Amino acid sequence: MKKLLLIIAGLLILATPVFFLYVLNNGNPIINKWITHEVKKHLDGTDYDESDFQEHSYSIPKMDINHDFYHTHYYVIFKDEPNIIYYYGKKKWFGDVVQFCEKEDASTYEFVTGNTEHSEEVCVSMLDNR
Repeated sequence: MKKLLLIIAGLLILATPVFFLYVLNNGNPIINKWITHEVKKHLDGTDYDESDFQEHSYSIPKMDINHDFYHTHYYVIFKDEPNIIYYYGKKKWFGDVVQFCEKEDASTYEFVTGNTEHSEEVCVSMLDNR
């Protein structure tokens, strides 16, 4: 019995750094799933259908973003506008899902802040409050 407990303790000690490195590189899997669910619910409420999206998923930005939002973003590429990447974020502490004002041009990887076809009326800058 003591040998089994030592083996389990050893495996936990070895697994802790692996889990820590996973979370650093990929984000918290629970938060990622929650953000995905909340943004999909938000997009369903804005009359978008699954067939309108070319690609969509959560992403972990490599830069520092607005501290009022969770670090996990959700990006959407629409079929009728395939060269613009829209970013959505969830405000911390049970806040709303908001589209970020900065959209990314997929060909040049530069931010576009002007109005585009799928821009929402209310947006928040992801580069504020860093």
